[in-house]
Amino acid sequence: MIYGMIGLSLVFVAIGFVVTESNAKYLLSGYNSMSEEDRKKVDLHSYLQKFKKFHVGLGLSFLIIGSAILYGIGQHAVGIFIVGYPILAYLYFFWRTTQNS
Repeated sequence: MIYGMIGLSLVFVAIGFVVTESNAKYLLSGYNSMSEEDRKKVDLHSYLQKFKKFHVGLGLSFLIIGSAILYGIGQHAVGIFIVGYPILAYLYFFWRTTQNS
């Protein structure tokens, strides 16, 4: 179980570093389907800074909190955490990044 959490944590952190301004038009959902005019209206640099910070934080907190739950409570609780935490985190991220739009 711990190896799975380490792997997922690394994936979350890697996502923050893989998506850049040069490849965002291919990788970011929604942005990739925008017209060129609409893309010019988006502050991509600012969004990607938040995107990177979020994913690094998600990866680190996922590993730390997940490990604490695994060794403190048990495998059943960490199974719920592994599914629920990323979903809630992404919902929060989407809410925070769209509330100013």
